[in-house]
Amino acid sequence: IGNGAVFQLVPRYFPTQRATVTGLVGAMGGMGGFFPPLLLGFFRDRLGVVWPGFLFLSAVACVLWWMNGRVFLTREEALASKVPPALTRTADKVRAGAWATLWTGILIAAIVLGSRNLQNFDPALVIYTFAIIFATWGVVYHYSVWIRKPPTYVYWQRGWQLFKERGVVRTFGQVVILAGTHLVAQTFIAKRSRLRWAMHQMIFWGCVLAVMITFPLVFGWINFTSSPDDQMTYVTHLFGFPAGRFQLHTFTALLLFHGLDISAFLVLGGITLSLWRRMRDEGARAVQTLVMDFWPLILLFAISITGLALTVSQEWLGGSFYDFIAILHAITVIAALLYLPFGKFFHIFQRPAQLGVKLCQRAGEEGDGAICARCGERYASLMHVEDLKRVLPQVGFNYSMSGPVGNWQELCPACKRKSLSLAQLRLKEEANG
Repeated sequence: IGNGAVFQLVPRYFPTQRATVTGLVGAMGGMGGFFPPLLLGFFRDRLGVVWPGFLFLSAVACVLWWMNGRVFLTREEALASKVPPALTRTADKVRAGAWATLWTGILIAAIVLGSRNLQNFDPALVIYTFAIIFATWGVVYHYSVWIRKPPTYVYWQRGWQLFKERGVVRTFGQVVILAGTHLVAQTFIAKRSRLRWAMHQMIFWGCVLAVMITFPLVFGWINFTSSPDDQMTYVTHLFGFPAGRFQLHTFTALLLFHGLDISAFLVLGGITLSLWRRMRDEGARAVQTLVMDFWPLILLFAISITGLALTVSQEWLGGSFYDFIAILHAITVIAALLYLPFGKFFHIFQRPAQLGVKLCQRAGEEGDGAICARCGERYASLMHVEDLKRVLPQVGFNYSMSGPVGNWQELCPACKRKSLSLAQLRLKEEANG
């Protein structure tokens, strides 16, 4: 794959030295297949293991990848602007499919390795595993396509640029603080409505708790066995290694075995608050739809109710209807997982990108300001205006102007309104003669 990529790049970037460079690259490609075994053999002879050789090769690959980005990235961006939009969209879809396949493969490998070659994998949960795998592919594909949209991609590039330029340690600290306020505490929702904040917090923590319990169990990363010397003691295994012990009929056992019930009650509480708000808030009622607003609540409600019904059947009904409820619960969970990449649930994965947007906003406030070409007042950050001028032509809007003001975005909002009013007045005067 590497040689093929190089042979595609050579004619593009070195058209006049195509024969010479192609010969050199071909020779290096042959040498590339010759040296790694020697390098791995050297490490095995000297150290008795080969993993340092793989680590060294990975480091070399990372350095070459960085050098390639420094040399060819600007040229690639210039060429991308000349590519037809249809071809660009096709390339984005192919790229997204490749990323989705890669991360799905990584997940499958993690399941196999984490469950000790499927030794601790529960076959009864295989249907959930396949649903998660399909959902992973869909989420990564959708996210990759979304991140390549011109406005999103500008923020994506600018965020990583600021992360490097402003200092990794400093920026990482800011991102951690932003994650605490915007992802965990969700204070921006509390500023809008305390009811919405309580609703989001209950649904958020209920779903997080359910995922933290369910996914490791489904993947076989966590399993429980009875202690050989005491049948009333359970041993928790993490990736096949003993990670803790607890006695049955204790508070710890109650929390572990009924953690999903706790998460279900949290989600049901959040759903109740959501329905209460949607029945009373006229603004929400005006824009709500079945697919985007009620269908996610219906899925969460069905999952929570059928999950609690399993506990009721096991604890108080002697297992009556357990098989039927288990199948019904599986259907609801699978439906939610398959809905994950396409519906409102997808904003769960979009929300962390908001941290990069906040980082850009802070950098813009601290940096140079954009001065209005008409009144001379600062109206926005220069970085934001330049990004806006760059991305608007990519989505089909041309705001370039003739005269001293080269672009409509170089005017502040007040001057834009004045300009529109003056233009309308001029047209009216011309129409009236």
